[in-house]
Amino acid sequence: MSDRPDDLTLTLLAHIAGGATAAEAAAACNVSESTLDRRLRSLRHDWGVGTTIELVVRAVRKGLL
Repeated sequence: MSDRPDDLTLTLLAHIAGGATAAEAAAACNVSESTLDRRLRSLRHDWGVGTTIELVVRAVRKGLL
């Protein structure tokens, strides 16, 4: 993944940032929870962060959310 995640990953992250559970975010985007987990895990690796909340903070700081 590049520094800017694809639209689906950003949409999943936006749902999580808005308070959705993983199951709710996945369902809203019509993907499985394992797809959500895989995408967010990959983004955590790419951005060098350890948690999903750190992903949200980083995305906000980058102006992506």
